[in-house]
Amino acid sequence: MSSASDVISGLKKLKVYDISLTLDTNMPNWPGHPSMGIIRDARNFEQNGYFAQTLVMSEHTGSHVDAPAHAVRSTPDATIDKIPCDVLIAPYKKYDLIPYDLKAGEALDLEKIRAVEKRSGFSLESGDVVLLQFGWDKYYHPESKDMAERLWWATNSPGLTEEACRYFADKRIRAIGSDSLGCDAPYKDNVDLAPSVGHDKYFLPNNILIIESLGRLRDAPATGLFLAIPLKIKGGSGSPIRPILLA
Repeated sequence: MSSASDVISGLKKLKVYDISLTLDTNMPNWPGHPSMGIIRDARNFEQNGYFAQTLVMSEHTGSHVDAPAHAVRSTPDATIDKIPCDVLIAPYKKYDLIPYDLKAGEALDLEKIRAVEKRSGFSLESGDVVLLQFGWDKYYHPESKDMAERLWWATNSPGLTEEACRYFADKRIRAIGSDSLGCDAPYKDNVDLAPSVGHDKYFLPNNILIIESLGRLRDAPATGLFLAIPLKIKGGSGSPIRPILLA
């Protein structure tokens, strides 16, 4: 059995890839969800003798994970605080979908998924975390003064066909995530062009967690270790996370 020092020694040999979004006031998020807000001078040196900010945000702000309770009216064990804290420490397989140049509203089919597996030289295993690299973070412009440009990323997204969702569920993966706002349902101009069968039928009802709003996936290799820990929010439907890849 490996000791902690052996694990630490092994981790030091791996490169770390930060694939999280930076939390900031009015960052793009799901339409209808509360906007992210930071009270930057909530505590300041002049009045309080120290500096601290106050955050106001939804459970589904920035890079975050959806618990089954987000879409499933079921047992009390479906909330984020009841999920094991190490659930998002697992091998990952990254699907580089950039060559397909999917548009907003288009859905990724199983044929393309299998082609990526063959091209990347990996096979999907039970317990893996699937990462879908649409390249969609190129449209993420939280700093833009143009509201239409800033919100376009939040109202447009490629997604997955039902056959693709079924394939991932049948593989008994642990979680699935993407560099888009939503993982499974294709959107165009804030219109859902297909049912969210991943959320409602194949993923969350089967305890496959959904990770949304990732960034910079293109920097990381196709396989490695995914690591993130959700906040322990009582009765939570999800949680912000800071995900990293080790490879």
